[in-house]
Amino acid sequence: MRSMHGRCMAVGMAALVGVAVQAWGQTNDGAIKFKFGGDERIREEAFDSIPIKADPPGVARGGANDYFRIRTRLWGQANANDKLILNIRATDEFRLWDTPDKRFPLQRSNYNFPDEVVFDTLNLQLRNLCNDNLDLCIGRQDLIYGNGRVILDGTPKDGSRTLYFNAIKATWKGISDTTVDFLGIYNPSKDKLALFDADRDLTGQTSSNDNIDESGGGVYIKNKSYKQLPFEAYGLYKHESHYERAASKDPVTGLYKPPTLAWQTLNAAAGKIEVPPLDLGTVGFRLMPKFNDELSGNLEVALQVGSQGGENVIAYMVDASLTEQLPWCTAVAPSLSAGWYCLSGDDPSTSQNEGWNPLWSRWPQYSELYVYGYDADGAGRWSNLMMPHLDFVMSPAKWLKTTAMGGYMTAPEADGPGGGHNRGWLGVIKGEFTITEKLLTSADSLKGHLWLEVVKPGDYYKVSDTAYFARWELFYTF
Repeated sequence: MRSMHGRCMAVGMAALVGVAVQAWGQTNDGAIKFKFGGDERIREEAFDSIPIKADPPGVARGGANDYFRIRTRLWGQANANDKLILNIRATDEFRLWDTPDKRFPLQRSNYNFPDEVVFDTLNLQLRNLCNDNLDLCIGRQDLIYGNGRVILDGTPKDGSRTLYFNAIKATWKGISDTTVDFLGIYNPSKDKLALFDADRDLTGQTSSNDNIDESGGGVYIKNKSYKQLPFEAYGLYKHESHYERAASKDPVTGLYKPPTLAWQTLNAAAGKIEVPPLDLGTVGFRLMPKFNDELSGNLEVALQVGSQGGENVIAYMVDASLTEQLPWCTAVAPSLSAGWYCLSGDDPSTSQNEGWNPLWSRWPQYSELYVYGYDADGAGRWSNLMMPHLDFVMSPAKWLKTTAMGGYMTAPEADGPGGGHNRGWLGVIKGEFTITEKLLTSADSLKGHLWLEVVKPGDYYKVSDTAYFARWELFYTF
């Protein structure tokens, strides 16, 4: 499989060179403009008592944590008359731990100064080909679609350090008020281009290096023909390669426990649970109605069908909300949203897998805190969730935006250690602010935010302590 991917990438790169030469010849005078910039981000994060599904021990994930994350990014661009553009960005992030003692750290905490340098952007853009109807972007790039429910993060295992995809994106603009993106994606588990390589796993499901390669692609359509009803539609395919996870032993017999999932098998000699490859197709649409100047909506619905280890996969996702721009005190732009987020869960009474697979959207989504709650299911693997929620947003000043959200989380399938459906109450408060602009240059800015989340676990878990997540951030862009 890997050699096949390699041959396909080689053919694709050869074709790219040919197209690039042709595009270069079509530029007006071959003049090249260069741009440079970067950003520096400093965060302190603290959390404790986050409930997880694993039982035993059935205790909070990782206990108390308090650490700094310091990320530096530098980028450059070479632009040949807006026809041919080369983009590159180098990124480094290291972490400083206060709690707990990380002398023998897990992967999530071993980002030591100066750590490895990765190129999270390295691509070539070819614009306005085929009578200005076609754009191409080939190479390492960020891909974000819609609200990030299916495509946003190609490297979920390294947190927010990077989001990149190794991808080819072709955008067809030849239809009025419509763009059609054709995507090809190949994300290996480890970055072969990293400098001072730390051998870090980027796609895995567990705290170990799982060596999962992800590949796929598809079509994503955006249409704005009707101003009152813009819509998006997509058809995506994803392949996740085979991986292994550690098996646990029965405390009485001393034997390894067999897996509870029909598509997994026990390799007792190695003490491993074998997880076979996954092939998954996803189709969906997103409607964004604008009922009037004050009321708007969002509705995204998706269905998944596929197979893993000889068992069928069928799952669904619904993300819906209505937002009202409140008429009082328009100077602070208040708005109130009511939403409902639903992800199917795996029914343990059947052999097939009904649990929603978040594809390339294993990121915090609605909660920085609760994304850690899925660690026992697979890092950032949102699934088996139903959450009605209310969101209130306002801007008391031009430099400040505040958000408050409250949600009640349940599990369609009661497969947690507590045996119930109630995952718990979620509360989120954050303030995003601009400190200054044009501090050292005409284009720089210094921004920040304060963020607090709490979860009161329900009977889905065996723990009841209130979990919290807190963060402050300073973000300088130049």
